[in-house]
Amino acid sequence: MDLPARLGLLELIRLSASAESNCRRLRLALRAAPSSRVEEAVRELARAEAEYTSRAAQVTPATVRWRRAFTATERADTTLGTALARTRQLAGSGQPRTKGARRAAETALLAELSAMPKTLIRAAHALLVQSSGGKDSIVTVDRVVRWADSVGCLDKVVVVHADIGQDAEWPGVLDLARQQAERYGVRFIVVKAPVGFLGMVEKRGLWPDAQNRLCTSTLKRDEAAKVFTQIVDELGLDEQALLVNCLGIRASESFSRRQKHELAIDHRASSSRRLVLTWHPVFHLSETAIWKEIADNALDYHPVYDTLIPRLSCIFCILASFDVLVRAVRLCWVLGLPTPKTYVDLEGRIGHRFKNQFSLAQVVEEAARLEAAEGPITWRRGDAIRHHLGDDAATDYLRRLALAA
Repeated sequence: MDLPARLGLLELIRLSASAESNCRRLRLALRAAPSSRVEEAVRELARAEAEYTSRAAQVTPATVRWRRAFTATERADTTLGTALARTRQLAGSGQPRTKGARRAAETALLAELSAMPKTLIRAAHALLVQSSGGKDSIVTVDRVVRWADSVGCLDKVVVVHADIGQDAEWPGVLDLARQQAERYGVRFIVVKAPVGFLGMVEKRGLWPDAQNRLCTSTLKRDEAAKVFTQIVDELGLDEQALLVNCLGIRASESFSRRQKHELAIDHRASSSRRLVLTWHPVFHLSETAIWKEIADNALDYHPVYDTLIPRLSCIFCILASFDVLVRAVRLCWVLGLPTPKTYVDLEGRIGHRFKNQFSLAQVVEEAARLEAAEGPITWRRGDAIRHHLGDDAATDYLRRLALAA
């Protein structure tokens, strides 16, 4: 396959989308501009529209060249499937300048690449795996490392962990993420925002929610994106770098995640110096399939999962249900963590409930009631495997984990 031609077309698509975005921004600015700046805004808008027209025009011949290269290699390439039909239809549509055609070209090219992970890895200059240390991250790291190692590209893999602060994260998460990277001998980088989770909440006077997940965007995504610049500087290339940013996101987790694609252009992070593709290597796996890969490959996971808390994100996750938050409070008490009191005190100071449906104070009250009735929670190593895969799988997992130690 003519991979450079495909990557070149993706870059033209990115530039066209960027120019279109600038046009939209300037149109909005024009409407809001005072009369003294209207002429200047009109000129700037005209320049942006001219740039968009130029970029869009480049997509047409690039698509034609891509189709020719595609046709020349189609007999040898049996993995294209439906992407072949879609890209042929697009190339012959005669409408590559429209937004819909551009998006169709982008989707088809990226679907083709995502179906060939080893080809994508060979093409990349660096593979950054964002690891929270959680179950999906563990499998993502393992998959990317195995694929990269099989094609002699292990040196391209960098594991990045965003530290959100000891007051918000379960003990041992950072060390576990580091150990998971060290298992494969790959580079490990820690990023941390100047202000941690609780500091961010106190400054805003608001907790994050499902629509405003600042714990993810501000403390993780924005900080991890700084590594892109660092890696490109280290590469010292004369050409645009191809960075593949790997995330442990699964379609079955939520409706919004099902709307994502397995591979996508990160338009926000890309520039003339770097084309950043966001890749979700475990996108189509179910939760059971995740635990099966953990068990089959003897991957070490955080013991919080053995308490049947399903996420290893914040100690008190804004996406967690009431029952899970109650269990998290009780686990904090077993571990001697001051987190419940710290969070309830903060909730009182800012006057904003942790979730619209209930407050953390109510969560702690219910945890205290259950603690009085049942005593402290207990768990055994391997309970997460037992819960998802059964006793035999847990026994076998613990045996092989001990042998790997």
